[in-house]
Amino acid sequence: MAEIHITGQKMLKSINAEFQEAFPYLCLSFCSVADWKKATGNGGTIHCFDPNKRLSEVRVKKDVAGDISIHGRTLVKNLEKSFHDIYGICCQVCYTGKDGRGYYTSGKYDDLTLSQLNKELEKLGCKKKPK
Repeated sequence: MAEIHITGQKMLKSINAEFQEAFPYLCLSFCSVADWKKATGNGGTIHCFDPNKRLSEVRVKKDVAGDISIHGRTLVKNLEKSFHDIYGICCQVCYTGKDGRGYYTSGKYDDLTLSQLNKELEKLGCKKKPK
């Protein structure tokens, strides 16, 4: 599997399209860290960034240099942490269950590699190319 290289010049929708090409049962959701904390603390709604924005337009950390490389051996929790540490935004790996509802990964799923999680969700009958 080829690596996906994330740079600040990529549009969020392009990042997600490349990600879904490699991991068809997964998708990425991007929002501010403050919004994520507020919504998850109160069970509220998470407002995702406009997918037509470039990563450089939504990033909070401007003084931290670095790009992200994603491959099948990347742990879910490490991918999410990289976006937080390098860009200062929340990135969440998501999927759509066979019930048609969208879910954010947590618990045991965060300790799996992206390839492992993708295979697990395929076995569970989850939806391919979730939104």
